[in-house]
Amino acid sequence: MERDLVLVVDDIEINREILKEILLDDYDVIQASNGFEAIEQIMEHGEKISLVLLDIMMPEMDGYEVLDVMRSGGYLRKIPVIIITAASGDENEIRGLQSGASDFVGKPFSPEVVKCRAASQIELKNHRTHLEMLVEENVQKVVYVRETVLELLASVIEYRHIESGEHVKRTRVMAEHLMRLIKKSRLMDDEMSRININMVAKAVPLHDIGKISTPDHILLKPGKLTNEEFEIMKEHTTRGAQIISELKDIEDPVYLQYCHDICLSHHEKWDGTGYPNKLTGPEIPFVARIMSIVDVYDALTSERVYKAAFTQEEAVKIIDEGKGRAFDPIITQIFIENADSFMDLKMI
Repeated sequence: MERDLVLVVDDIEINREILKEILLDDYDVIQASNGFEAIEQIMEHGEKISLVLLDIMMPEMDGYEVLDVMRSGGYLRKIPVIIITAASGDENEIRGLQSGASDFVGKPFSPEVVKCRAASQIELKNHRTHLEMLVEENVQKVVYVRETVLELLASVIEYRHIESGEHVKRTRVMAEHLMRLIKKSRLMDDEMSRININMVAKAVPLHDIGKISTPDHILLKPGKLTNEEFEIMKEHTTRGAQIISELKDIEDPVYLQYCHDICLSHHEKWDGTGYPNKLTGPEIPFVARIMSIVDVYDALTSERVYKAAFTQEEAVKIIDEGKGRAFDPIITQIFIENADSFMDLKMI
């Protein structure tokens, strides 16, 4: 069984050796002879260190400065520190505790007191770590269930639309592929730096979730929609955004924002002739611009109740003609240059 690791920091070697001897039966012990060495050890071992025994009075970098560095680096949230010092007085103990130390032991010290204090802090640290792991596991389970339920809902909408249900899966894979191509091109580094590719890909399947409110006689109509029917069909964008807004209690605002932007704006067009808000150019959320191309490409190359599938060449030509009108010109160019790879994904 792996033992807990204790870092002993003191500029006097005999003090370090005494503390090592006290603790060695129960823990692995590493040493630092000054504050700089202590920080190096902490940076090297990180959270593997279960406890730091820290002297205050040291040359160059004292114990208070070590605590400051640990706090600014986020280490104090994970690694408890016990100050062991000959600096007497309540003010030193108060300053140490206010600086982030978990406990304070004065010199000369009792070996049994050091053992008990160390055991207590390490037990608390390990218990906190265990609780954090349990919380993270439960959070991941909730996230998985939420994403699964939402994707199933998206698939149900596609099945209701008398389509295979594969559309949501294909567009997710294609959107992720397109984002990675954009990132590789370095042409839109500013936009790419602000998104999480994996999270956007998880949001893509919900792009048409608003169609759950579209009447069957419109959604399933095999022929061309009338102007009035098309106006009702267009409402799936705002309805989808409203549905996503109802999920505001989920503690994942970035993911929900991606879902909202994709639902609401994936039918906007670069030249402002899209819907529902007639946004133009960069006004259209970046993730929606990506979604619009893969959505149109998959729709064009798939058979629908109202049309036969277009060939790859026909679909690519239509998208190319939409560059700068329907679609972001840079994203479109990247898509066109890699069009064959999207057909390969569609065939998987």
